[in-house]
Amino acid sequence: MNEKFFDLPREKQDRMINGALEVFSQNGFKHASTDDMVKAVGVSKGLWFHYFGSKAGLYVFVYEYSVKYILLELSTVIDEEERDFFEMIKQIELARTKVCKSYPFMMAFLEKASAETDEEIAAQTMEAKMTLQERMSGLIKNTEVKGIEDKARRERVRKLTGYTIEGLIKERTLSGMEPDGIYKELKAYLDFIKETFC
Repeated sequence: MNEKFFDLPREKQDRMINGALEVFSQNGFKHASTDDMVKAVGVSKGLWFHYFGSKAGLYVFVYEYSVKYILLELSTVIDEEERDFFEMIKQIELARTKVCKSYPFMMAFLEKASAETDEEIAAQTMEAKMTLQERMSGLIKNTEVKGIEDKARRERVRKLTGYTIEGLIKERTLSGMEPDGIYKELKAYLDFIKETFC
């Protein structure tokens, strides 16, 4: 990757990153077209390759950029001392909401990337992927589902919460709901699960 990319105006950087995230999130690496990115962003194909060298170079860049950006947002929101499972989930989702305001396709891109089948691309993004996974699991690992004695029941509540978040985000994103609206509804569901089961 050509570091001169970061000399571009921030608005142009973000347009190019968002264009790449959108196309990769919809098509995966193999079927993503740089022509589609060019159309979405309004910059020349030559400019893409000047800064990123290849489609693979662009993919790896936006993957690593996504992980760094999410980790940064987490660092501004997360209370490291929080031990309540539901409160930690709310903080994580608030960070995700902030990410989606700047980069609407970033979370969808990472979800699509988790099923990437191109072995070379998967290998090149593995380190960043593990960094994000370890950070996320570390945040959740140190929390408790308070008010439930039975370990198996606590685990079911954790899984139920995860399934609820995943389904709600997918459904509301497809319907075009804004990130703030999704976060507000997520909080209501989290409070409901906590009140019902804990």
